[in-house]
Amino acid sequence: MRVPGGRWTIAVVGLTLIGAVIRLAAGGESLFADELSTYWIVSEHGPRGVLSTVHSDAEITPPLYFVLAWLTTQLGHAPELVRAPSLVAGIASIPVAYILGLRTIGRRGALIAAGIVTFSPFMIYYSAEARAYALMMLLVMLSTLTMLLAVDSGRTRWWVAYAVSSCLAVYSHYTCVFALAAQLLWLLWAHPDARKPAIVANLGALAGFLPWTTGLIGDLTSPTSEILSALSPFTLFDIRQVLEHWAIGYPYTWVARLTELPGWPGLVLLAASLVLAASGIAASAWRDRPRTRVRRIDRRLVLVALLFASVPLGEAVVSAVGDNIFGVRNLAGSWPALALLLAALLSAAGRRLGIVAGALAVASFGLGAAKLVNDQYRRPDYQAAARYIDQHARRGDAIIDITAVLSPGPLSPLDAALRRPHRIFRAGAPEERRSPFGYEDRPVPLAEALPHAIAAAPGGRIFYVATVFPQQIAGLEERTKRMQDPFPPRYDIVDTKRYPGIAATAVIVYADRG
Repeated sequence: MRVPGGRWTIAVVGLTLIGAVIRLAAGGESLFADELSTYWIVSEHGPRGVLSTVHSDAEITPPLYFVLAWLTTQLGHAPELVRAPSLVAGIASIPVAYILGLRTIGRRGALIAAGIVTFSPFMIYYSAEARAYALMMLLVMLSTLTMLLAVDSGRTRWWVAYAVSSCLAVYSHYTCVFALAAQLLWLLWAHPDARKPAIVANLGALAGFLPWTTGLIGDLTSPTSEILSALSPFTLFDIRQVLEHWAIGYPYTWVARLTELPGWPGLVLLAASLVLAASGIAASAWRDRPRTRVRRIDRRLVLVALLFASVPLGEAVVSAVGDNIFGVRNLAGSWPALALLLAALLSAAGRRLGIVAGALAVASFGLGAAKLVNDQYRRPDYQAAARYIDQHARRGDAIIDITAVLSPGPLSPLDAALRRPHRIFRAGAPEERRSPFGYEDRPVPLAEALPHAIAAAPGGRIFYVATVFPQQIAGLEERTKRMQDPFPPRYDIVDTKRYPGIAATAVIVYADRG
């Protein structure tokens, strides 16, 4: 017996398997930046401690991801386990995007959207990060999907599922409220008969979030928000950069220009897909002009457009009147809608042109995904540096760790990657190791850390480990010579290792001739 849509289902399963392989490969990279906060919270605390720590100024995000990560890390503290909630959510987002597409833009557009989600550098990166962005995107899609199922079926269970998924989405990340508000406004407009259950469902979601109200107030008034706002200006130039990298580029604006990732071939393919789509739509409109009528607005397409615009516009308004929250990762709540809206445009070109345009767009994103495996676009390889130290550092040696400059504390990337105990002296960041860095914590200067390391390793070697940003790599040798100046004259550089990534990791070994 022939199964309707069987080939489409097989295609989605294939895309999901490909997406899983890509995401699992990225999930094995070293923990980086804010992931270290997640790792410290879930590895150093029990369930109650996780909640209380996230409720404090140590974090300005809700607790759902941390609770899930604590559960997965009970099997161990490997990066893959800390990232497990994101990995599962990122993989599940592929078939869920397809199913949501079936309910909004049609089967052909749904398959194109699933392909875009599979290969999007943005989706891949955050599907392999120990933060809540991939989880939030999945929950927003589930909230939208269950809302549509509730409207179509009228069944109470789908209204309950809509309320639960909406509540969980806010527990994952606050910025999804803009998308959830857009959902509700669309629902009240498009389905007046469903207004009562819609309001009841949203009141239920709000009631479920009330226990975290004090945490929300603390996060909104946290000094961290003001500091992050000051570090990220809200200007027209920054808005353009953020939108470009959110849509098709690398999630960090400082890592690669669009001409580098996805690169010129990817940009040309994407432009060609849009030209083909526009040509197909124009040709269709020209053929139908004798009997053209004013068509009713496709309400489901309006929903997709609202979800796409809601988060960027909402964050832009908040940033214009208060602290700047307009950043690449904070726009994650609208990314699935971006894929659906682009797929709807491409599929509107017609059966043949739509397939070709969709294939070109998916190929464009695929070129960007392929570049993510290159060393220059991977997270800094602290694991390789830690393996080198674990293998070569002896009992009488000491380590100077300058990798904590990108960590919110108290762990440095090297702390999380080392598997053996060592005598470690931190420099360039506060020495605090029991609680997250405070704003008044004093960074330890190298000139202060070095004498302690020398005293702890009389006659031994000192392993100097630092994060080197791309603009600094060209002058690494000169900087290495300058770094030797604080060392007593009897110390020589006996080995230097550099491990690539979006920021390189340098290990310089000094030995005492005496």
